[in-house]
Amino acid sequence: MENIYKTCLSRGVPCGTNSKKIYENYAEQFGWDTSQGSQFGKQGQPLYARSATSEGYSVWCIAHSNLNGTKGGRWSNEISYDKKTIKEFWETRTYDYLHDFSDTTTRVVFVKNKKNEYEFLGVYERVSLSEEQKTVEWFGTYGYLKTYRWVSDYYPFKAD
Repeated sequence: MENIYKTCLSRGVPCGTNSKKIYENYAEQFGWDTSQGSQFGKQGQPLYARSATSEGYSVWCIAHSNLNGTKGGRWSNEISYDKKTIKEFWETRTYDYLHDFSDTTTRVVFVKNKKNEYEFLGVYERVSLSEEQKTVEWFGTYGYLKTYRWVSDYYPFKAD
């Protein structure tokens, strides 16, 4: 994907340590839904804003993953070595607005690294979800997986 914008997010750029401040900053800069800022910044918040961008993408801050060696609550995430795939583990499937296993929105993704900073990871689209529970070795229990595929290193971007 090509970056045609003067102001954009680029993969790997550090964005800060507080997901709420990150969301509010980029919401103002890119015109995201500012009313969803309350979903970021505190432990226990979903760190997710559904369909928040002008393109209808969701914004997702991943606090727990193999990149920083932490697991969170009832789900966790594994990001491939080349950062082209994200596997999101769910202990149980839920279907409320912010924790919807069947959600298909494309996501603008930030991930917490080993320095405890969020960095922009890229834009990802969901490509699969498991219908049946399976053992997820890297989480150590049974659950369901959603898989996302990399789309762009930039936000916003022009699709080819």
